[in-house]
Amino acid sequence: MAINLTSLGTTPSGEELQHVIIQNKNGHKLGLVSWGASWQSFKTAAGQDLVLGFHDVDSYLNNNYYIGNAVGRVAGRIDGANFDLEGHNYQLDQNEGNNTLHGGEKSFSHRNWEIKELDEINNRVVFGTSLDENEDHFPGTMQVTVTYALSDTDEVTLEFSALSDKTTLFNPTSHVYFNMGGLETDANKMQLQIKADRYMELRKTDKIPTGKLLPVEGTAYDFNTVTTIGEAIAEIPSDDFDKKFDDVFALDSKYQTNVVLSDPVSKRAVEMTTDRNAVVFFITNPEVDNYSDQAAFLAEHPYNGVALEAQTLSDSIHHPEFGDIVLPANQQKTYTTKYAFKNL
Repeated sequence: MAINLTSLGTTPSGEELQHVIIQNKNGHKLGLVSWGASWQSFKTAAGQDLVLGFHDVDSYLNNNYYIGNAVGRVAGRIDGANFDLEGHNYQLDQNEGNNTLHGGEKSFSHRNWEIKELDEINNRVVFGTSLDENEDHFPGTMQVTVTYALSDTDEVTLEFSALSDKTTLFNPTSHVYFNMGGLETDANKMQLQIKADRYMELRKTDKIPTGKLLPVEGTAYDFNTVTTIGEAIAEIPSDDFDKKFDDVFALDSKYQTNVVLSDPVSKRAVEMTTDRNAVVFFITNPEVDNYSDQAAFLAEHPYNGVALEAQTLSDSIHHPEFGDIVLPANQQKTYTTKYAFKNL
């Protein structure tokens, strides 16, 4: 086991982005970047990368798809970019229409994290940062750590932990994108299983939850059995040129493994286990933003990444029945998600 630390480069403001590689006894490598406490890569011993990521500073600074980023304080969308808490109303950044997406403009994803610990004995890296309410407009000063560990059984453990001096909100996630066939593989050909009987109904205009959880049975959203992603997309009732999933599934807590993403050709798979009550399944090709004729680009370039974002059901601050994302003052909260890689 080994940990290697290098510089990815320097931002225009002089901040140095750190690049960390953790290697286990099997020769598999987990790549991390300090900007956004990001998961950059997962390379097999044969050199096949199974995670979308960047290799330069500019790409991380202009990362509209949150590729690999730690996301927070609150993942997903907050309706109207405001909420009430303990008798106070808080107005947040409106960074997606009238709403807040993934914590706003000064979120976990938009900062350079400090490396707090490099633990070669346990193959573990701890990133840390502090968020002030004057920056992101959520209440309180929050101390946050994101911990990555790679085991010799090819399991990545990702842990978010936070402590705030005021009662605030905490609903983090990882926006890592997987392609189990390799980064050039059509992600539509991957297979997915999500142990969820319900998914969130979203407003079509801005993808804000309506408050309803709909049954997946008999719909394109039923992934309880192994399903080829492209076949499920074909069943979505939409004529959009970029028809895809960007949806929230309520996980069935009785299953130990919540999500499995696999490639039928190589047989590689990643099994996700989480203590969260939901997962967002999002499929895309992030390069589409670089083209004015997006329909033409997607006609020639298939989707190449699948994000599986473990979190509490979206916008739960406005729908308490979806889960509790309130972090009481001076109480530490930790969430854990594990990714077990198979058949590498």
